[in-house]
Amino acid sequence: MKLKKDKLKDKDLQELVRLCGSSLLYLPTEYAAGSLAVPTCFRATAQYLVQYGTTTRGVFRIPGSHNVVAALYNHYCSMDNNGEAIAGTVRCPTLPEHIRCDVHDVASAFKKFISGLPGGILGSLPLFDSFISIQSQLQSDPEWTRTKQSKVRARLIALAISTLQSQYRRELICAVFGLLCMIGRAAETSRREDDRGRPLPTSDLMGYGPLGIVFGPLLVGDLLEDYIMRIANPHGGLILLPISPPKSRKERKKKTKSGDEGNSFNTYVDKIKVANSIAEMLITHWREVVRHMKNLSALKVVGGYKSLGFRGVNPPFLRPSASESFALRKPPDWDEANPYRPVSRSPSPTPIRRKFIKD
Repeated sequence: MKLKKDKLKDKDLQELVRLCGSSLLYLPTEYAAGSLAVPTCFRATAQYLVQYGTTTRGVFRIPGSHNVVAALYNHYCSMDNNGEAIAGTVRCPTLPEHIRCDVHDVASAFKKFISGLPGGILGSLPLFDSFISIQSQLQSDPEWTRTKQSKVRARLIALAISTLQSQYRRELICAVFGLLCMIGRAAETSRREDDRGRPLPTSDLMGYGPLGIVFGPLLVGDLLEDYIMRIANPHGGLILLPISPPKSRKERKKKTKSGDEGNSFNTYVDKIKVANSIAEMLITHWREVVRHMKNLSALKVVGGYKSLGFRGVNPPFLRPSASESFALRKPPDWDEANPYRPVSRSPSPTPIRRKFIKD
């Protein structure tokens, strides 16, 4: 039996838009700075989870039906030579009505779409490395309060995301973590006791921590396998290093004899645990990140709606504050030198031409 080729696997975001179209995802204002243009496969599943995921326990942890998840996935990757299936997914940014599914099916399909992206959610290791620095370096200052640390961390996260050149990547990141923050906050703020004070079961609540464990491995996907993560020094943060080429047997024996192998062993860390903690940090601080995105004017009105990034070809407008220091002002003694000077004259210190002076 010949297996069908996965037509969405390892396709970048631009190719996904070409295959299944682009649609606007709408999140509450505290979870997104505006509407987000994402591939239709992400929009359809995410919008469904916005409506029903916050009230479903174990979402993203409990797997969906394999057949239903496959049917949802194939709906957006199957196409004929005439492109009719592509046109159908472009016109309909919601889940197909002929496929009966529940929240766990849609959540599993959403994760499957993400797992097929090259580079995962973030798309690059430099951005992941920036988040590692943001998390580790800010913990070294004991005089910072937790609130101040959270605000600075959120602002740095917003700045790091805004440096991405790909508009599709920026908006996908905002869509994923806006959705996860919304689901996680519903779990974090849910009741822990009933009316009689008896504890309620909390093992199936998907708070910030459990969501970080699920989506940590999906942050950069397979890119993490090609890098070694280690501690630069006991007081510093984490860094990512490329894997060195294989050493000869002679060099390996030398290193073992010198004892360097044992000394450097403790500097290596569990990459998956670090990725999980980064995902948890992003989900936890996301609402504050959105506030900074709004303050930083990261959204521009394009085509009647707000969208992340600068899509226009015009250069950024120069803020008035950038040119205030160059404004011409009167000297301090200008008015004192001639108190009878008419008020209607120009305040500019430039001398008036002789031809305009009347006798």
